[in-house]
Amino acid sequence: MKILIIFFSQTQYTRKVAERMRAGAMQSGADCELVSIGDVETATLQDYDLVGLGTPVFYYQEPANVRQFIAELPELTGKHWFIFTTHASTIGITMDSMRQGLENKGAVIVGYHDTYADSTMPVIPYPTLTTGHPDASEYEAAHLFGKEIVLTAQRIADGDTSLIPSLGYEPDQWAHLAESLKLENLAHFMPPLHIDKDTCTQCHTCEENCPVGGIDVEADPPSIQNPCIYCWRCVMVCPEIAIDAVDGDWGLLLANMPMNYELYRERLDAAVARGEFRWLMDPDTIDFANTQLNRRKAKLRAEKARKTEK
Repeated sequence: MKILIIFFSQTQYTRKVAERMRAGAMQSGADCELVSIGDVETATLQDYDLVGLGTPVFYYQEPANVRQFIAELPELTGKHWFIFTTHASTIGITMDSMRQGLENKGAVIVGYHDTYADSTMPVIPYPTLTTGHPDASEYEAAHLFGKEIVLTAQRIADGDTSLIPSLGYEPDQWAHLAESLKLENLAHFMPPLHIDKDTCTQCHTCEENCPVGGIDVEADPPSIQNPCIYCWRCVMVCPEIAIDAVDGDWGLLLANMPMNYELYRERLDAAVARGEFRWLMDPDTIDFANTQLNRRKAKLRAEKARKTEK
């Protein structure tokens, strides 16, 4: 069996899950390739017996670039696909939305898998509620899924359509938020970003990490969020922290974080009760002033102070 696993990954958790799936698939005797979503040659998809597509969850749904990728796929009539996600507390409508998009192209979805992962956003405190995830057991689960999906897909291909799974992921209480948080709505309340020309060294790290090519640091003035899917990756990877919200104002995102964390905590506690999640940190130690962006700024100030002392 010839398999292709496609992934979109920024923090590398989704990529690492995909790697474990690939290892499992190969252990089952499959010829399995791994490719980042930006490097996919869609004309070759028909050459594979099974294709997997993995993504982190953004705003209770698949990221806009992943949705666009699915929308622009060629016809996939009868081709077998599987879907996997990484997420912090809720999958939202991600699985169902991706399923619908792929089925509209004619694909048959033969498997689903999800994995808890750490969160990285400028205004999220550290440690996060899911710091430490994925752990060894979750990576092993991805490996086992890779082994089993080969066998399942083969039996389905041989005619046992009873093995085609139902979605199995019920929309949760936040699923309705996904509609209001679609890309076309985010610009109305997300903070605009700014590149500080005096701090920016034009190292191009932000450009290389932008999944939609929306940054040009050599423009005058530097151009950013053109376009933007609000992943905030540029903020998190800039080595000089030259990218920040305009006037450092993260507005509603920062103000709503304690309330959101109460909801995340409630959902994760329920997952613990079902045996689906394990706390790897103490959720009672969350410090909302210790945001990931503030931590990076403090670290950079300390590094510069040490260099000055030398």
